[in-house]
Amino acid sequence: MAETYLVRIAVPREHAEVFEGLLASLPEAVVGRQAPLIDTGVDLRDSDELTVLAYLSEQSQTETVAALVAMGQHLSGLTGIDFDIETLPNIDWVAESQSALTAIHAGRFFLRGSHDQSPVPAGAVGLLIDAQNAFGTGHHDTTHGCLELITGLLRGQPRSQSQSRRPGRRAPQVLDLGAGSGVLALAWARASRQPVLGSDIDPATVGVAAVNARRNGVGHLTRFVPAAGIGHKAIRTGGRNDIVFANILSGHLINLAPSIASVTASGGRVLLAGLLRRQEQQVERSFLALGFCTERRLRRGPWTMLQLRNGRARLPRQINRRCQAWLRHIDFH
Repeated sequence: MAETYLVRIAVPREHAEVFEGLLASLPEAVVGRQAPLIDTGVDLRDSDELTVLAYLSEQSQTETVAALVAMGQHLSGLTGIDFDIETLPNIDWVAESQSALTAIHAGRFFLRGSHDQSPVPAGAVGLLIDAQNAFGTGHHDTTHGCLELITGLLRGQPRSQSQSRRPGRRAPQVLDLGAGSGVLALAWARASRQPVLGSDIDPATVGVAAVNARRNGVGHLTRFVPAAGIGHKAIRTGGRNDIVFANILSGHLINLAPSIASVTASGGRVLLAGLLRRQEQQVERSFLALGFCTERRLRRGPWTMLQLRNGRARLPRQINRRCQAWLRHIDFH
């Protein structure tokens, strides 16, 4: 078996997602996190500090990891973040990292990895998601919170495509912006049997989401495209969306607010996540200024999830033009 390499970065919990996303850009990286242990061996899952881990099948240059750490410090405003790279014994560390992820129940959904044979509880919608080089296994507070909000949105929706074809009813148009592993899109498709369009800036992540869709039996209901923001023809020309999921970082939510508004139908809902509580008001104001109103607010740990409703009949043309100008210069890395 080939050697495996482990990158460790100790960071404050609230900034761990930034460094997880950066390490996920390394070739074939399996990214996770580990809370510190006290002398009794109890895992401090609510501790302020934790370690971000990346298991690699290829040895990365120290300079490459250092550049990613420097970028993480720039994005998070931190300084003095150290890292180390260790060569591990020849065992299947991918399997080891996956086995550490226990099945979870989030709203109506029950998520597990392929290593976990736990039965799906009665009334729950099962999702099979393995730890891979794409964000979103359901264990992060933001993903968990989004699944709870999706559970609320699903109430009152037709349960199948045939039901949505009844006179006067149509299936809602749904967009998952920054889909990662595709877990939110898959959750909606599995529960509603309705189509979803997903996008992510990383083409490799798009491939992971497509594989997950097929494994969960919704490949025919989902489509994932590579895109920065709404910068894909399928999104820009696909009409207004009734529901938009956007579980990305707060700075991108603020910059993308006009773009998201431009592809959201009047009365449509937007689910925002990836923002810390201290960033909540700034993100919320960016959307309120565009005619949205807040319907629901959900907080988990240091994170906030927002459900907003678009109260504007149409977006002013000058905002649309500003969206397009900004997209030409977008840099998510």
